[in-house]
Amino acid sequence: MQKGFTLVEMLAVIIILTIVATITFPIVSQSIEKNREKLYYAQLDEIKLNAEKWAYSNLDLLPTVEDEMITITLQNLKEGGFVALDIRDPRNDKLLPNDLKITITFKNNNYVIEVLSDSGTIDSVFEKGAPTIILNGNVVEYVEINSTYIEKGALAKNSSGDLLGDTSIIYQKNGIEVGGIDTSDIATYTVTYSVSDSEYRSTIIRTVIVRDTTPPVISLPNNNRLTSSELASFDLLAGVVVTDNSNQEISIETRGYDFLPTDKIIEYKACDIYGNCTTQRRLIKVN
Repeated sequence: MQKGFTLVEMLAVIIILTIVATITFPIVSQSIEKNREKLYYAQLDEIKLNAEKWAYSNLDLLPTVEDEMITITLQNLKEGGFVALDIRDPRNDKLLPNDLKITITFKNNNYVIEVLSDSGTIDSVFEKGAPTIILNGNVVEYVEINSTYIEKGALAKNSSGDLLGDTSIIYQKNGIEVGGIDTSDIATYTVTYSVSDSEYRSTIIRTVIVRDTTPPVISLPNNNRLTSSELASFDLLAGVVVTDNSNQEISIETRGYDFLPTDKIIEYKACDIYGNCTTQRRLIKVN
């Protein structure tokens, strides 16, 4: 005669199964997430490969000068039939944004292609037959403060492959339309390029960041000899000139100077208001 499970034994089995599930579920979940992440990056590689095919089909649009680049979108690949129209992100099964950016750079007599995985907006809509619009340059351009910004523009083709006329350009700063890029101050601009063909219209957006990464320049005088009697009255900043591309007032710090009748190495440190600093040393001989 077989004996069945008692209530205590059943509860023990349930508790053990619960513990096992608690331990294994996170492991399985992490494994699934890792596999989805691997599939996502494999998909980016596939997009890169298809972007190479697009490049070979559009040689007339490719840059030919060292380090020059163009930026295309996933929509461009869809229009040419290089990727599926319903290409999705395996991590969440959502459609990849049509304005996902892809850069093509001419480097060392070759083309380097990069898929900018964090670019694009989810609500971008694919329109079959819409014109192809391609950025000259990168999707993000940097320009130094008080330098000259050169508009690189964009190229456009209709669905038949014919080049269209000039694209319209709208500049915005903090969401407000402005007349252009003002490099006299640190700021971030949104530049929208648009082109129309029949009832279709295509746009692509570039971000232009005006920044200051250039340290000040220190020019030191040539009078580097003192007598011991001149030590007490010597002005360390006399004849010292500091210039900076920000055109702002520059702070200067010095160290290494004392009144002892010995040779000295004076360190000058100049910093602009954006935190760019430069250091220069000056040898002063004391007779």
